[in-house]
Amino acid sequence: MIANAETRWAVIQAVDALLDHIANGRHRESIASFTCDGDGALIGSEASEWAIGPEGLRGFFASLYAQPYRVLFKLDDRRISAAGNVAWFSGEGTYRLSSGDEDKPYRLVGVLERREGRWLWQLFSGSEPV
Repeated sequence: MIANAETRWAVIQAVDALLDHIANGRHRESIASFTCDGDGALIGSEASEWAIGPEGLRGFFASLYAQPYRVLFKLDDRRISAAGNVAWFSGEGTYRLSSGDEDKPYRLVGVLERREGRWLWQLFSGSEPV
């Protein structure tokens, strides 16, 4: 089900907020972008990018933000569908490292849930298509 305009805007805001937190190394805000459920997950394209639940997410973001670079995403194509308090998102674009890396293709899919008026990530899954 294609999301209505209000839901689409709110989900895009939630997606962009997390990507901005990642680009700026905001640990607390990154974690707060996810549900606090034990099965909330972030699954990236690298073998080490697997974080489940609040503890897993804290460890993942601590490790990511300890690096001497930031990850910068740009999503050009976005699709959002929703049913009630659940939305699923997919996007294609690029990412690069702030250390001067070139843009590389990136795909992002996610499931977000609206709780107390906020859209929170339940699942973030990214991949680097070749």
